[in-house]
Amino acid sequence: MAGRKRKDDQEKNTEEKEEQTVETEAVKEDEPGEKEELTELEKAAREWEQEKEELLDKIKRKQADIDNLRRISKMEQAEAREYALHQFLCRLLPVLDNLERALESALSAGDVPDSYVEGLKMIHRQLLQILEQEGVSEIEAAGCPFDPTCHHAVMQEDREGSDPGTVLEELQKGYRHRSRILRPSMVKVCKD
Repeated sequence: MAGRKRKDDQEKNTEEKEEQTVETEAVKEDEPGEKEELTELEKAAREWEQEKEELLDKIKRKQADIDNLRRISKMEQAEAREYALHQFLCRLLPVLDNLERALESALSAGDVPDSYVEGLKMIHRQLLQILEQEGVSEIEAAGCPFDPTCHHAVMQEDREGSDPGTVLEELQKGYRHRSRILRPSMVKVCKD
């Protein structure tokens, strides 16, 4: 019996050694597999990192596009407002001309009550103030050299004592809105 027990112990030890050997071999075999797994995971992580960078780049580009569209939209809105204001001011100028004619007529006629004349003057001043606040100004003409960009010559006249090309008389006032001409001054020019 003791021999049998010894034999069983030896078999157990042998089996344990074989299991340890098998486990050690399995571990040795798993190590390259684990390395392959880690390498694949590292590759996947790099690919995801690269994809993330590409997506972030796309997002930045789209954000820049949106910012550009906003800026362009604001510029176009400002231009549209400026154009609409320019058109409105051009249509308002004949009203100003008629008001000035009415004021001149009231001043030259003796039978118009002073209160009416004073009312016309107040309306004229107020209209000029509003136009000035919007950036409208008169174009200087009489006595200035003729400038085809802001003067419209409708007559020429020989006049001694005046330099050729000088504006002799302003027939209709011209106006500019900031840097743009609303209406050129209609003028009489001294002949060359």
